[in-house]
Amino acid sequence: MMSTSDIERLLQAIAISSGANGIIVAHQQRLEAFQSLEQFKSYPGRVTSCIELIGRRSILSVIGSDNVDVTVSAKLYALGIIEEFLKIGYSGLNESDRGQLRTSILLAARQLSVPSAGALPGDGSRRILAIKVASLLSELALREFPQRWQSFVSDMLSPVSNGGLWCEKGADAGDATIGAKICLECMKLITEDCTDSDFNSKISTTRRNDILLGMNEMSSQILPPIFELLSKQFGDVVSSKATLQQMNQYLASNGRTVAQMTQDEQVQYQHQLDRREAAGSLVVDILGTIEKFCGSMPLDWMFKVEDGKDFVAALLHLLQENVANIQVLAVACLQQLSMRKLDENQFFRLVSSLPPALFEASNAAALRASERGVDPNSIDMLVEQLKFHRSLSKMGSTLVTAHLAHITADKNIASGKGPKFDAVSNYLRLL
Repeated sequence: MMSTSDIERLLQAIAISSGANGIIVAHQQRLEAFQSLEQFKSYPGRVTSCIELIGRRSILSVIGSDNVDVTVSAKLYALGIIEEFLKIGYSGLNESDRGQLRTSILLAARQLSVPSAGALPGDGSRRILAIKVASLLSELALREFPQRWQSFVSDMLSPVSNGGLWCEKGADAGDATIGAKICLECMKLITEDCTDSDFNSKISTTRRNDILLGMNEMSSQILPPIFELLSKQFGDVVSSKATLQQMNQYLASNGRTVAQMTQDEQVQYQHQLDRREAAGSLVVDILGTIEKFCGSMPLDWMFKVEDGKDFVAALLHLLQENVANIQVLAVACLQQLSMRKLDENQFFRLVSSLPPALFEASNAAALRASERGVDPNSIDMLVEQLKFHRSLSKMGSTLVTAHLAHITADKNIASGKGPKFDAVSNYLRLL
């Protein structure tokens, strides 16, 4: 274990190398700091020291007469050291040491999930740390779940009040949902590593199968909190947009513009803007994970409707929303489903559901245009919607070409009658 003075010298080197608080030092000092950090990577007790660092809520280093906050830089450096160790030395640890390392990384994740006022850096810095922690948790899960880390799903998806990382029910996007972002990123990385052909050499087939089987058995615990979070955050996006529209209408009725708002009105207006953007950003993170599920996990994960939780219906509804390109990401999820081998019921569900969903999306776009005083069929609106329509066209054609057998083998469709014929006809009119 490093002495207190050794730890302080390490923190000073981190502060100098990262330029914390705008520190200006001589080139020789910066070079010496870099050499110290490189030498530490070969220090035998580096992992223990790094575990101690990531367990701290805040990290200060004394530079001259100043106390410099190096929390973010020090934790990123320590997490990087641990990440390298996982690749080369983790297999040599005994069960006790593995458990201690896992507990330490979970502790770092919980500190991010439940920040104390003034003790942790701002949301942007926490997000950087959260991505790194999520990567380490996924690496541990790839090695331990499900045999040696049976509590993985509960450790991740239980609310923070119950010792997990997931946000509390009804939490607004922002500081309180950092833990949920860690879980979403971790689930996405695990799914990608276990199913993407580019990672075949990284994980053995046996391990991939064990992990996927374990996740499938725990799907009833994984999917509900993700769906509930998606519903809550999308509701916040819609609510904030409606409030902003009402504010704009109120200003217009009084002959004022946004630039002429009072200070109190500006605070309220900015609050709704921030709420909309934060909720939209979280919806984007959720859809990023769902896209991986759509492309790689059992189709029942998306198509099975249980306790009112219907992911396909949710994706179709999200086609209406343009905040943060949510509608484009929803199409990306549907694109992944369209490339899978859908059974007849799954295929015809999409074929029959897409036309009315796109009709609603078109109406929503027309309403947005009218609120801005723009012709819905203008060039500006077409350009604005170009990315959405291109991805939609690709998804729509893929769905048909990948499942032609469901159309050609159906006698009612061939004879031009029946509900399936009507559904296919309505769908083909879109293409």
